[in-house]
Amino acid sequence: MTLDATRSTLSNAQTVLRNETVKGGKNEGKMGKDEFMNLFLTQMSNQDPTSPMDSAGMTAQLAQLGSMEQLEKLNKGMETLNKTQTTVASYQALNFMGKDVLLEANELVLNQGSGQPVYYDLDSDAKDLKVSIEAKDGSPVLTESLGLTPAGKHRYSWDGLNDRGTVMGDGLYKIRLTATKADGTSQELTAFNSGRVGQVEFKNGEAYVTAQGRKLPLSQIRQVDNISQRVFGNARPLPLQKELKPMGPLQNTKE
Repeated sequence: MTLDATRSTLSNAQTVLRNETVKGGKNEGKMGKDEFMNLFLTQMSNQDPTSPMDSAGMTAQLAQLGSMEQLEKLNKGMETLNKTQTTVASYQALNFMGKDVLLEANELVLNQGSGQPVYYDLDSDAKDLKVSIEAKDGSPVLTESLGLTPAGKHRYSWDGLNDRGTVMGDGLYKIRLTATKADGTSQELTAFNSGRVGQVEFKNGEAYVTAQGRKLPLSQIRQVDNISQRVFGNARPLPLQKELKPMGPLQNTKE
């Protein structure tokens, strides 16, 4: 093996090892420190005697080996940290059980002819707000114009009727909100709806909550509330009894 070929092979191997180490990939089928050292020794044993590697180049390559070892340790540490954080986040999701949450979901549930309220937020006034409701298969159900809508948080409730005034069947429907601004530009709004979390499930390292019969990732929760705590906090104390009779004197039971 010639010196140039050996150096070329070593250089390519170093590049591959450096890239894979930074990515934090598995070691299967990839070069590690042992392979690096073997290539380094091969280069040393096949170097040109008339033009040996200088001490600076040798030191640089050995320093690179040490750096790669540190990167491997760092990657392993980061993997452990990520797993720990995922576990902690998953267990924290259990705190959502029984809580009322606001979910990011462009859907609504129709139950007994009454549509689940949908919430949306406008960052500026809209000269018109268009509501489009579709069935699960994408077929149109209702198109409604709400007209001028000021900036702020709003709530929309569907009466369960389609464009022809026919009562639709219960189930899950898609909803799309489009705001037309004063300058004529259109903006698709995100619809939110509320529900109480009845179940928490963990799958592929991610937590999912079940609310209103739908399973959604934890990342789609935008607000957490607790109705029972609100009711308790707003409860009024019972009125004092005004017609209390005074208790008689205590009797001495000593004989």
